[in-house]
Amino acid sequence: MALRVIEHRQLLYIVAMFMIVQFLGLLLASQIFSGATYVQLSGAQIASGYFGTLFYIGYIVVVSAVLLLIFKFYKGDVLFKVLEFVVVVVSAFVFFLALYSAVLGNSYSAFFGNTGIYLAAAAALSAVCLMILKLLRPHLRNITAMISSVGVGLVLGISFGFYMALLFMFVLAIYDFVSVFITKHMIALGNMAINYNMSLMIMASEIEAVPKSSLSQKEQKEYSAQKAGSGEIYEALKKNNLVPISARTALGTGDLATPLMLAVSAYKVDLNFGLSFVITVGAVLGILITMYTLKRYKRPLPAIPFLLFGILISLGVYYLYLAL
Repeated sequence: MALRVIEHRQLLYIVAMFMIVQFLGLLLASQIFSGATYVQLSGAQIASGYFGTLFYIGYIVVVSAVLLLIFKFYKGDVLFKVLEFVVVVVSAFVFFLALYSAVLGNSYSAFFGNTGIYLAAAAALSAVCLMILKLLRPHLRNITAMISSVGVGLVLGISFGFYMALLFMFVLAIYDFVSVFITKHMIALGNMAINYNMSLMIMASEIEAVPKSSLSQKEQKEYSAQKAGSGEIYEALKKNNLVPISARTALGTGDLATPLMLAVSAYKVDLNFGLSFVITVGAVLGILITMYTLKRYKRPLPAIPFLLFGILISLGVYYLYLAL
């Protein structure tokens, strides 16, 4: 029973953070797009065709390959801190620019037009301060990752037309599946991000009790070599042949930003957020399916295929309703 409580707490925590990113991103997008015309929004797109989509896909593959090479041969930690600093500051800059633009009221002209040196400087300063604060307080990783994900989702959603965004997410789902189950390099990247506490994912961590027999021989030897614990809880676990281990549930910022990208881009179909809300509901369904599958099989999973599956179900129900 305790094991289930801990698992549910972790999974619900991840789902809650996922939902905050999606709805906060949509809220900021609704403020940014307020009063904007279709021509203005189309002019802001830089990936409305297949070439732009293929460019983004190739960019992701190349960056992943470069990161893997760095992780393999570089043994220090300064480079990783610099990399994290650049990624978070750039994406958080977009977040704060959108936030401050919304606060000013004339959101579209403030965000896309001549923002003014003071607005841009305030957004840049806020982004840098956020990253410095995270370096001083490592436990702020989740908050930093969420803000960064909103920024990335907004940029990509503005950059893509809806159908190109849907195609992009479909290709990302295939890439996610291959990188987790076949090449497994996404697992390696995730482990490195965890080891260096990088703001490239959100994570919930708990101590859970598992049967000692479920551990491998190597894990049992490592556990036996450690100093034995004490107290009522440890004795109760020992009596039931259970051992405490660290349990982590994590979700990458790409998994947070991709459905937000699609939801933001959907606004441009009818210049309202009806379709965007349907996509967000589908994304929440997808993350719930992901967490259920993760709980059941307890192994690294590609989240984007599940998210896309949930979104397609939601879109199917929506269009079926419109057809009736």
